[in-house]
Amino acid sequence: MTLSFNIEYRTNWGEEVRVLGSIPELGGNRFDEAFSLHTVDGIHWTAELDIRVPEDKTIRYSYHICKDGKPVRSEWNSLPRILHVADNPKKTYRIEENWKNLPEQQYFYTSAFTESLLAHHDRSAAPRSYKKGLLIKAYAPCIDSDHCLALCGNQKTLGDWNPDKAVLMSDIDFPEWQIELDAGKISFPLEYKFVLYNKKEGRVVAWEDNPNRYVANPQMEANETLVIGDRYVYFNLPAWKGSGVAVPVFSLRSEKSFGVGDFGDLKRMIDWAVATHQKAVQILPINDTTMTHTWTDSYPYNSISIYAFHPMYADLKQLGKLKDKEQMAEFEKRRKELNALPTVDYEAVNKTKWDYFRLIFKQEGEKVLASDTFRNFYEANKEWLRPYAVFSYLRDAYKTPNFREWPRYSTYDAAEIETLCRPEAADYPHIAIYYYIQFNLHLQLLAATEHARANGVVLKGDIPIGISRNSVEAWKEPHYFNLNGQAGAPPDDFSVNGQNWGFPTYNWDVMEKDGYAWWMKRFSKMAEYFDAYRIDHILGFFRIWEIPMHAVHGLLGQFVPALGMTREEIESYGLAFREDLFLKPYIHEYFLEQMFGPHADYVKQTFIEPTDVWEIYRMRPEFDTQRKVEAYFVGKTDADSIWIRDGLYALISNVLFVPDRTDPYKYHPRIAVQHDYVYRALND
Repeated sequence: MTLSFNIEYRTNWGEEVRVLGSIPELGGNRFDEAFSLHTVDGIHWTAELDIRVPEDKTIRYSYHICKDGKPVRSEWNSLPRILHVADNPKKTYRIEENWKNLPEQQYFYTSAFTESLLAHHDRSAAPRSYKKGLLIKAYAPCIDSDHCLALCGNQKTLGDWNPDKAVLMSDIDFPEWQIELDAGKISFPLEYKFVLYNKKEGRVVAWEDNPNRYVANPQMEANETLVIGDRYVYFNLPAWKGSGVAVPVFSLRSEKSFGVGDFGDLKRMIDWAVATHQKAVQILPINDTTMTHTWTDSYPYNSISIYAFHPMYADLKQLGKLKDKEQMAEFEKRRKELNALPTVDYEAVNKTKWDYFRLIFKQEGEKVLASDTFRNFYEANKEWLRPYAVFSYLRDAYKTPNFREWPRYSTYDAAEIETLCRPEAADYPHIAIYYYIQFNLHLQLLAATEHARANGVVLKGDIPIGISRNSVEAWKEPHYFNLNGQAGAPPDDFSVNGQNWGFPTYNWDVMEKDGYAWWMKRFSKMAEYFDAYRIDHILGFFRIWEIPMHAVHGLLGQFVPALGMTREEIESYGLAFREDLFLKPYIHEYFLEQMFGPHADYVKQTFIEPTDVWEIYRMRPEFDTQRKVEAYFVGKTDADSIWIRDGLYALISNVLFVPDRTDPYKYHPRIAVQHDYVYRALND
């Protein structure tokens, strides 16, 4: 079989066009063996290639621009090019295509539409092949399963412009449509239009709104099929609209729950969405947030793993029943008690579910972990599953999620983790239970996903912008993060001191070096379960508010990236630069009583000390950062202590400039400083 590639692309000097595909002759998806096209004018690229007919009669391929043997640009490949070929080794396919850029209305090509909202579950077969064929391919994603794309044209085989005789196209590769015409029965030139055909009503309901498409005589040989691709079809139809609901999984508590909403309830929520004609169900993050086994772990945006799901979302019924009937009856009693509570008892729910996990794992774990289904899951996920399981085991063994405080394994070592995870190791049962739980969570969420897709509902996930400082990722891949900074938000009308989320910020320079592999793997894993996802604080991908580790409030932060100011630049505005006044807390006698009231003398005696300048104070060394002050007031929750603590925080942030995070000779004006005492102390 012969493939003849023909594509127009205006390259730069030294560049070439290559085709990379699924068959050995096109590199077998190995880029260094991709097939090169040639040109005489730097615009029209062509080449012929003899291939073996693939066993599945299917070839997937894409175009790339290379320079010095390395790819510099690739066409949009979210929807790969697919060619279904005849079982005829003498056949020639002459492929005429265009470079594929991002299509208009790109969202219609996402899995939310192609696998759910406008999914075609019962696809047509590949079009019939002819000895002399004309294969026309077109992209039209906005067509539901009740409709199809069709051709109508100036030939008898295309109905002679009679829409009742339009020829239906195959949706085998939806949202791409295709049809092969018997070129031996076409009198060229060919003129045609794409039409929208209602299969239920058996009639054409719309014509594309543009001039006739035209094919001159292509001078085809016997045993040759001309492939004309990259046609985009649009109809003047109402815009797609759909409504949905956003809800946390933990709120989906039903009569069958165990005190909290779970993945079984998520399936029931999808049934509700279908019954009420909703098109999307969006949930909050569902990752494991277990750090202390207390209610403080309940915040869903502070997870210990970007991959692992929270064990409390497991539907215990799907795990199976305990053989001990007395134990089973006790759990059923506990279930009803937890379910009857007006709110979720986070600690009680998780403790009880973990009691069940241990018993059911002892009963079923060995059999489940020996199954082929589990082995497949393990092989596909062990890169994150093993570190997560070991981290969780060590967190409980050492009574802290802060791995820096662990007596052993505080620095991640892949070889040590491998040893711990060996089935013969003494620690293995304590680690393997996490495999078992995550495997079952995977199956349960996947079942909810497939249920949603089958019913035309989009399941939408949520990706937090940050990772916890005490997480598997910070332990295993610290080079990806700036662990000496804290992400947050600058002050606004709702938070005068700004927000400090405590998450480390991303080291984008390092991430860029491996093509953002960390993010690509994260998004790919999420795509197994979700056809859309919200990215929390999307602005953080471009600019984030970073706060130094010694700060508690957000006022001492700076935007990253941002350009710092030099001393000379500051002075060019007429402001003589004084390091002692601008970079250190400005503490003056005149406002201490305003801030601290009856506690002013106590503050002077305990937390600050006088300087050589009259009525000017400085923080004592043991209290010169907000973190030191925070540590001093731990456990002191009376009103006076909080008043003093917050006043000391304000004193420490009463600076005019903060040093740049990377360049000590550049500075940033402290945000919202115009409301502070140091600003009022400046002359006009």
